[in-house]
Amino acid sequence: AAGRGSRRRQGPTQGEHLRLPLTISFREAVFGTTREVQIRHREICSTCGGSGLKPGSRLSTCQTCGGQGQVRRTSRTPFGMISQVSTCPTCGGRGKVARPEDRCGACQGQGAIQAPKKLRITIPRGVESDQQLRVAGEGNAGERGGPAGDLFVELQVESDPRFQREGVTIRSSTEVSYLQAILGDTITVTTVDGDQSIELPAGTQPGEVLTLPGLGVPRLGNPVARGDHLLTVKVRLPKGRFSLREKDIPGGLSKEGRNLLKQLDKKAQAKGSMLGGLL
Repeated sequence: AAGRGSRRRQGPTQGEHLRLPLTISFREAVFGTTREVQIRHREICSTCGGSGLKPGSRLSTCQTCGGQGQVRRTSRTPFGMISQVSTCPTCGGRGKVARPEDRCGACQGQGAIQAPKKLRITIPRGVESDQQLRVAGEGNAGERGGPAGDLFVELQVESDPRFQREGVTIRSSTEVSYLQAILGDTITVTTVDGDQSIELPAGTQPGEVLTLPGLGVPRLGNPVARGDHLLTVKVRLPKGRFSLREKDIPGGLSKEGRNLLKQLDKKAQAKGSMLGGLL
């Protein structure tokens, strides 16, 4: 069994995989982006093409294993003599080695070098923290003609104080005056798509959640489908006794509505209360 395992190790082997942590913004995770990154990996020596030899040179028979690629060790134990077969440490199982004078000067006979490389990584729409992106063939070069390993980009998404994400749903809150909540208004709210004008329905209650359809996170793998944005309405109530001010009245209110609101306020003041009690 040991001999068969050694022979397998003599063949081509895949290079090691590499991992690269990458932090992106909340918006980049939602809409995707392209990032340029720099890695350092093991790649085939361009001077010798991976042979480890100078041009025109040849490998010589390994003197350690006599060209067998394996070495045998025999040791005495209480149970008798035991032989162990292992891969030759000098030639790595190939049976041949490069003499010092025949080695490639660029890679010191290794057939590969550690080199920096710049890559452009495409990050799809809708990714989340702890997800990995696989970039095939950008890991370390394989040995003895084996394929290169892969690069795995490990994503971390920065938080955004304005938004909370739940899968493809985005949540946020906005504050309105109690008059806006009573009468309704056109308000501007912040979404990942920028500022949006929405209609606040009359009679909106504190803590009510409004749905902004299609303004959430694109579904990973199906970027045309998006989740929703859920907006929690917080109502700003006045403290103590309150007298209605002209600037507090929503601008879109009709003249009749403004007059009616002022009349209600006068009645409320006469009773020693405030209009907020109507909520």
